[in-house]
Amino acid sequence: MLKERMSTRMSATDRQRQLLDAALAVFSRKGFKGTTTKEIAAEAGVAEAVIFQHFPSKEALYNAVLELNLGAFDEERDTAAIHEFMERGDDEGLIKYSILRILSCYHTNPAFQRVVLFAALEGHEQGIGRLREQFEPVYEQFRKYIEKRQRDGALADVDPFDVLMNIVGFAHHYGLITTIMRAVIRDVPDEVVAEHFTRILLDGIRNNLIKAGEARVPTP
Repeated sequence: MLKERMSTRMSATDRQRQLLDAALAVFSRKGFKGTTTKEIAAEAGVAEAVIFQHFPSKEALYNAVLELNLGAFDEERDTAAIHEFMERGDDEGLIKYSILRILSCYHTNPAFQRVVLFAALEGHEQGIGRLREQFEPVYEQFRKYIEKRQRDGALADVDPFDVLMNIVGFAHHYGLITTIMRAVIRDVPDEVVAEHFTRILLDGIRNNLIKAGEARVPTP
């Protein structure tokens, strides 16, 4: 019996990963405030004391969940791809790639997207702050690129932040209503969705299609 128990005993690393997966599942259903360590332990199938052998508090476990899932983003690959699009001045390719990456996050890890949503709804400052730390450098890179393209005359002279919010807003809203809320069920490849959103967005910001401050006049 002792030998059997020893053979099934997890390593510390495996146990921590099991607890993190269980915590992600419960945090995604109930948020940080609504979750107890007892519920996480039940999800993992262990005694509550096991959690505190690996994490000193619920907050520490929550932070570890954030770090694990944010660390899953392939930042090096994304940075290289984004830089290449920007170097070529490929607005269409850059926007499409960015939308596809966001949609991919909803499909590959919807539980974490729910955790992020709960952090915003609950006003969990530490969680929100960690997200800002992760993504603000990317937003700043995009802002500078948009400003450059505006100086080049390629994009309309509108607030770069508003342009960026349109790019990420399209993708996040689509992911929210189709994956998280499941209010709309669609069997459409992300590639097609990204292509359509990119076309819609560029029709609104390309300088040769619409000029800032100038209303479109319908053709008689």
